[in-house]
Amino acid sequence: MADKPLLAPGEQPLYQSTMGQERDAFMDTPAYEVLRKANLLCTKYRLHSANEIEAVPANSTPWFNLALNVGCCCFRCCFLTFETPAGYVALVEDGRGRFNFHSPGNHRILDPFQRYIKKEQFGDSQIVHGDRNLVVIEQGFIGFALDKGQPILLPPGMHQWKSATIIYRGSFDLNNNVIQMGPLTLVTVDEGYAAVTEDNGKQKILDGGETYLLNHRNWKFKKFVSCKIQTNVMQQIRATSADNVLMSVNATVIWRITDVHVAAKNAAETIKPSGTDVRNNLENISALCNDVLKQAEASLAAFIGGVNYSDQFAVAAAVQSQELPEFDDGERGGKPPARAKARASSLFDIEKLASCVSHANTVANTYGVTIISINVIGAAPADDKLQTTLAQGAVAAAEANKFETVARGNASAALIEAKGFGDAEILRAKGEAEAALIRAEGARGAANCIADSEVAVRLAMVEKTGQALGDKASFFFGSQPQALEGLLAPALAAAAGAGAPSSATKQ
Repeated sequence: MADKPLLAPGEQPLYQSTMGQERDAFMDTPAYEVLRKANLLCTKYRLHSANEIEAVPANSTPWFNLALNVGCCCFRCCFLTFETPAGYVALVEDGRGRFNFHSPGNHRILDPFQRYIKKEQFGDSQIVHGDRNLVVIEQGFIGFALDKGQPILLPPGMHQWKSATIIYRGSFDLNNNVIQMGPLTLVTVDEGYAAVTEDNGKQKILDGGETYLLNHRNWKFKKFVSCKIQTNVMQQIRATSADNVLMSVNATVIWRITDVHVAAKNAAETIKPSGTDVRNNLENISALCNDVLKQAEASLAAFIGGVNYSDQFAVAAAVQSQELPEFDDGERGGKPPARAKARASSLFDIEKLASCVSHANTVANTYGVTIISINVIGAAPADDKLQTTLAQGAVAAAEANKFETVARGNASAALIEAKGFGDAEILRAKGEAEAALIRAEGARGAANCIADSEVAVRLAMVEKTGQALGDKASFFFGSQPQALEGLLAPALAAAAGAGAPSSATKQ
């Protein structure tokens, strides 16, 4: 390649291509940044303009070529004329083992050995013409070439070189998580995952959310390991309970890898017995998943072995029995008792299942896995006849509990009714006592008022006497009660006359 690219007359280059690293805004992405920091991006062949393309400039005009072709038609084998459109370069061989690009314009070549090959558009393609190369690398890609076996990484842009030893291999899309470019490997690890690599037999774990460069051939990418929460359905297991009931249990296991280094070292396969690599990407944890399920099955079977199933079978259908609470009214500050909590079957008791999870984690933690929960979906006796018998017992228990509940309700209602009647009688007696007291107070006040008048006193005596005699007055006086006033009239008049002088004297 020439030191100074050919330019149009009067035109200045945008920049002079130099050796080493050049940086622009299009390379400020993590993948490009990793390669740039490793000093692997080669920009000395990059062009910033089509004017920098090294090519033979145009040296003729259409009229001159026309005149040459018409006037020297008998010597056509001794010269060559052609036109190169804008955006294209013409590929020409000089007949001496050299290759040239010819820039846009009209050309004449007065050499019988040179040969016009074809024209090619250079805007978005790879042009290889002998030892000359013109390559365009798209944004988001990286170009890969080899120079005497050494890798050359080309950043986005247009690149041109003239070399018999540089071989362009192609471009790689940086959108891929694993890019192998000869001895180099570019690995992008998403968040929630980790990458397992081996550097000369030593395991290295790459955390998620970063892009990494494995800078030699013996630093090999092995697999991705998911650190996300995994949910697996356990195969139906058969286990014997504490009362020797063979049960079929369906369950699920929720777990995740918490220590990728331990999991990859102790549980994940990274090499086959034949010596070939294991690179199944996201399917690589199948063996580890199988180990987790087996340990969960063992822990669940041990848990079921401590459950007395026949005693627990009817729990879901039965109502928890409890004594009827003593009645307490609001005047004494009593509160209704709290309702007793229903007792769940041990097979579905979350607190008891936590012990099963703890038992499973004692082994699972040794290969970098934490079991979050083991959930029993269904459990039933494996013997259908036994299941039918226990189901009938559960129905009978439910019926008995129903009748007991009704009886307790009736008894509670009768107690409340009796308590209500007693309270009503007490309130009624209190009311009558208060009424009698009020009447007595009124009578006493009336007596105090009439005590000052002798006539009023005698009249009151007569009224009370009449009330006491009723229809028996004829027994004492030989007359009806209505005549009693006439019989007592003289005495009353005498009493009134006796009282008159005293009144006058006072006046």
